[in-house]
Amino acid sequence: MRSTDNSRQFKRQTVAAVIVDELRERILSFEIPEGEPLRQDSLAAEFGVSRIPVREALVQLEGEGLVILSAHKGFTVTELSPHDIRDLFDLRALIEVDMLRRAIPRMGRKDVKNARRILGTFDELLEAKTQERDWGRLNWELHSALCAPANRPRAMRILQNLHRHADRYTRLELKMAQRTNERHRQEHRDLVELCAQRNIDAAADFLRVHIMATLDDLMAFLAGMRAKRESARTEKGKNHQET
Repeated sequence: MRSTDNSRQFKRQTVAAVIVDELRERILSFEIPEGEPLRQDSLAAEFGVSRIPVREALVQLEGEGLVILSAHKGFTVTELSPHDIRDLFDLRALIEVDMLRRAIPRMGRKDVKNARRILGTFDELLEAKTQERDWGRLNWELHSALCAPANRPRAMRILQNLHRHADRYTRLELKMAQRTNERHRQEHRDLVELCAQRNIDAAADFLRVHIMATLDDLMAFLAGMRAKRESARTEKGKNHQET
């Protein structure tokens, strides 16, 4: 009996993990927009499961900061304020730059080779603007590969969560803005080379500038995107009143 219960628990967790991955991707790609409600009944019907694994998936996404639970609305996709986004990038700069400083002295040839391998794949996809689902993963793999030699697993988990929070906005901006896309590609190449040269100060300073420049571009992009969305809502409201 116990093994059967364990088997059911494992299967349920596996189903929940699949739903987490799918919903996370939809949120990160803006297929499900900011503020959108996530109806458990509808999702259960879509995935062909009970509400239990759906709720488990939503609770996990809540822990990642991608959805929020409120008493009146249920689960909805989070909408990060400009203050929240700036907080994310400020924290990322503090943690990631410190980790890179600790990582470079311990970085071996295999570490540099691995970073260059990831960079090559990521660079090709950004240049071609294809396989957008992989952009966030490859961006994280590149940055984490450079920081991994620091051997700080707790800090790495925190850093991954910060990357994940901002990923949907960064990915959308890279898709829409060619200038930003090209700059990111060049900056990633430069960062990897500075790490390969073991130039700790230059690499750390470059990474900090890279992170904060991404923030500035992102804030400007989001302001424009949200202004257009609000204008469209206003226009839709006017048309509705007229009819």
